[in-house]
Amino acid sequence: MELIRYADINSDLYRHIWVVGDIHGCYSLLLTRLAQLNFSPDTDLLISTGDNIDRGKENLETLRLLNTPWFISVVGNHEAMALDAFETQDGNFWYVNGGYWYDSVTEKDRQEATELLLTFKQRPHIIEVETSSKKYVIAHADYPDDSYDYGKQVDIDSVLWSRDRLLGSLQGNIHPIRGADTFIF
Repeated sequence: MELIRYADINSDLYRHIWVVGDIHGCYSLLLTRLAQLNFSPDTDLLISTGDNIDRGKENLETLRLLNTPWFISVVGNHEAMALDAFETQDGNFWYVNGGYWYDSVTEKDRQEATELLLTFKQRPHIIEVETSSKKYVIAHADYPDDSYDYGKQVDIDSVLWSRDRLLGSLQGNIHPIRGADTFIF
């Protein structure tokens, strides 16, 4: 059973911390938006909620962000599907969910993409950012508990896949989570 990995970010090290969700290989669009925000790679940090790959056309370019000091990502379900495809040698589920790009790149690019995707075996599922006034918790899909504690082992499938809290809140069924001020999925 895979354990949930956590990371904490020292907000004092950055001018601004931005969060982006589901880039899905849309690298140029991301850079355009960052320019509009006056994002500075020297002083700012961009945190991704995962799903950096699939569907868009610039998947490798997006993965290369992992090599920059100003970008960090939690594991999303698309990265989890890629890792599962590597482990089981069965990529059908990943491919029908956007992973088909992987077979269309050169062997050299595929090797680089594989190496970058394999880093998600060590990347966090949950990131905590504490500022002087607030605590933020960032995950891909959900924090499947009513009380947040750093390092708490929660259901990994829910962290990666669950839409129950989101769909419930859209119907007016709000289930707040104690232990942090803001949760970003």
